[in-house]
Amino acid sequence: MCSLEGLYLGDNLAIMRGLAAESVDLGYADPPFFSQRNYYQLDAGGRESAKPAKPAFSDNWFWDDASELSLRRITTPDFTPQCLDLMEGLVKVLGRGGLAAYLLNQLERINELHRLLKPSGSFYLHCDPTASHYLKLILDSVFIPRGGVFVNEIIWHYRKWAVAKRKFSANHDVIFFYAKSPNYCFNLQYQDRAPSTLKTFGTKKIISAVDEKGRRIPSRTSDAESAGVKMADVWPISIIAPVAKQRLGYPTQKPEALLERIILASSNPADLVLDIYCGSGTTVAVAARLGRRWLGIDNNPDAIAMSKERVGKL
Repeated sequence: MCSLEGLYLGDNLAIMRGLAAESVDLGYADPPFFSQRNYYQLDAGGRESAKPAKPAFSDNWFWDDASELSLRRITTPDFTPQCLDLMEGLVKVLGRGGLAAYLLNQLERINELHRLLKPSGSFYLHCDPTASHYLKLILDSVFIPRGGVFVNEIIWHYRKWAVAKRKFSANHDVIFFYAKSPNYCFNLQYQDRAPSTLKTFGTKKIISAVDEKGRRIPSRTSDAESAGVKMADVWPISIIAPVAKQRLGYPTQKPEALLERIILASSNPADLVLDIYCGSGTTVAVAARLGRRWLGIDNNPDAIAMSKERVGKL
């Protein structure tokens, strides 16, 4: 049985199986996105390190004996009948190839993480449009038949150098927010008001009323209600700049502001936050800074070392 706080090196599925059911308040996963490429350690400026480049992780997928074993495992009572129906259908449509192998891999891990969530727990799956449409079906098959709820599809929008020539540049990721039950933890978050709104009404919260002729009547309330606008599901958060202090050289490192928003919204102080692909340690570092307990898993020794150093500096 694993401790309920710390960093663990190894296969996240095996490690999750050693955790007690209903022990996690907030789960987060930023898995490979099915890019079918290898990722290498970067330097502080975001460039690949000197050759020979040091591997960070592989995002190459192939159907093999392990995939066949995974397909057989989802026939057990540990999975919902909908999981089996979905995967058998996807395998028929997609064939026994890399994408089907990837989706089976994610299904097993999402299903195991569902077991770990408390009834009030939430799960955020970070992906991109490469496979997000399939991953949402998997999330539905795991959560919905067991009384869970789909809460939000969050779009993380960022700016980066446009390189696409025959399509619109891809400047967003997708984050699916699911909860184990309708009684999930959620702390309302706010975002800054638009400059035009502030210019007209100041920092006061605006309440719109309608008079007898249907005309809008703006009014104002106290400063206590002027925290901002209730946060929407599109989050414009900058990627980590090459010169940023928080950049550590991990190829898929996410900004702290992104994880801070998730952790503040879906957990409370002393809650347990689990990241099953902890990478450079952004989730565990932010969780520790915000007074949460944390658990990070990765199969890359360098990622675990980076995460450990990062938490140790807090």
